[in-house]
Amino acid sequence: MLSETPLFKLLETDRITLEPLTVGHAAELFPLLADRQIYRFISDEPPVSVAALAERYRRLETRRSPDGSQQWLNWAIRRRDDRQCVGCLQATIYPGGTADIAFVLGASFWGLGLAKEASVLALHNLFAKLGVPSVFATVDRRNLRSSGLLARLGFVRIQPAFYPHGDVTDSDHVFRLDKRPDRRR
Repeated sequence: MLSETPLFKLLETDRITLEPLTVGHAAELFPLLADRQIYRFISDEPPVSVAALAERYRRLETRRSPDGSQQWLNWAIRRRDDRQCVGCLQATIYPGGTADIAFVLGASFWGLGLAKEASVLALHNLFAKLGVPSVFATVDRRNLRSSGLLARLGFVRIQPAFYPHGDVTDSDHVFRLDKRPDRRR
């Protein structure tokens, strides 16, 4: 069962923890996610209230899509030194075992290496603990910061036609990272 896997225990590095996202994170993450600046390159809208964000997190806490075909893995990213939430990271595992990954950080935490550190930790667990063979990410073409991060993580840009998890827009780049036998972190 997913909730019993090592993936959904607290994951940590020297600087951050990834906590399984719960309704309890809504009040803490709302101020970060309400900042319109972080939606410049993503299609979502800021949450309208803490209650609306809590309701979204209540659905995500099921860890499964309504039809049961997808596993939803969502984490709050927290700095260890001051215990402050800085953003969130999500991975969706599809039938067949491939996954998508996405992250959102509060604007004041950009450029500190926190998204990279959180992504490395999540990717390690997707590959090593769940045996995911490939992870995909879609990024707005104008989002050079996220595209650069994905390249530093080893993702390779592919043709949108080869994205297996649905449609992408003309303004998106699609990236793929395959598990390598020697991949540790």
